[in-house]
Amino acid sequence: MDTTRRLKIKKQLLDHKKISYAMDHIVMPIDGVDCCEGCNPYGFPTECEDVLRSFDPAGMGAYPHSQAMYAAIIDYWKDQCNIERENILLTDGSISALYIINSMFDTHNAVALGISPQFTDYYMNAEMIGIEYAPYQLRKENNYKFELDEFMAMHYQELAEEDKIGVREGLSATASGKSYNFIYIDNPNNPTGQCIDIADIETIVAEARNHDITVIIDEAYGDYMGITNSAVQLCEKYSNLVVVRTMSKGFGLAGLRVGYIIACKELISYMNKLVNPYMVSELAREVAAVALAHGEVVEESKRDFAGMKSAIRDVLGCTEMCPAGNTGSLHMAETLDTNSLLLVYHDDPEINLYEEFWKRGVLVVDGYDFKGLDSTAARIRLPIGDEFPVLLRAIREINEL
Repeated sequence: MDTTRRLKIKKQLLDHKKISYAMDHIVMPIDGVDCCEGCNPYGFPTECEDVLRSFDPAGMGAYPHSQAMYAAIIDYWKDQCNIERENILLTDGSISALYIINSMFDTHNAVALGISPQFTDYYMNAEMIGIEYAPYQLRKENNYKFELDEFMAMHYQELAEEDKIGVREGLSATASGKSYNFIYIDNPNNPTGQCIDIADIETIVAEARNHDITVIIDEAYGDYMGITNSAVQLCEKYSNLVVVRTMSKGFGLAGLRVGYIIACKELISYMNKLVNPYMVSELAREVAAVALAHGEVVEESKRDFAGMKSAIRDVLGCTEMCPAGNTGSLHMAETLDTNSLLLVYHDDPEINLYEEFWKRGVLVVDGYDFKGLDSTAARIRLPIGDEFPVLLRAIREINEL
């Protein structure tokens, strides 16, 4: 037995291979274009620069106590939901938020119901701490489109039937001895960029409440969909709902590491027991608060992204019902046009799209890094308009392979 195994490290950490495209360094092709990292290529609101210039350096000497971010969140959502400070937990980005939420639940015989593909680091963390991940697989033949009826029928209702058996027999768990502790859905989806309608989200949350199951809606890319489609509006109605947001994507502040959780006060109180009291630095709180009041950069980038996706469809020779009508071998999965993300996949089962894009000066995320995909797929984060021709040329050439 080696040294690490003698140190009583968790078995999941010893035996589990972590797959993640998130890293603290990237290697770019020479003179290449970054279509990999999920930040907004257009950057943050210019008003944030004024905060940086005027910030008192003495503020770095004390622990963070600024309430500006709390006030900004409450004001941002005031037309959608009545949020109070006790409904909010500030976190160091949305990844940190997901780790906190996972650690809140009993992991004994626990199962998390999710979607495949979706954000890799979520289910990796779940499995590392002993939670089984049971995803509903988006089907390639359906262009990876989420179907509510399939999601409910293939997994959720099946478990519900087992729950009924357990109740009749006086059991506390399902017939298999396991039960869904929670459901995790990222909306919009990462990597496809598609958006699930709020009515479908509420259907899932309402049914989950009937079985005492918590639903986690990860809206990391939520700024790229309409605010009225956010699950935040449901938080007052459903105490089993947790919504995760971040300032890293639409608002372009990935380097500040600012995220937040919105949920009922009781759930937030449990999460507060798990975290240190000084999440998110003083400077980050001040800058992010100002950004929330200036969403113009988000709206401008959404318009550009929609135009880029339209151009990609033209190159692929397909309609919005892609891949029907494609003239080549490359396809774009179901997606929300205003979102910066899209998933492409190729007909050739031997192709490695990551390598093909790299050869053409474009850095993408390998489909292998997502459960349910392989290297015949790739996630693309759209670049700024000036760099888009490089990406479009690569797509055109790969479509002809």
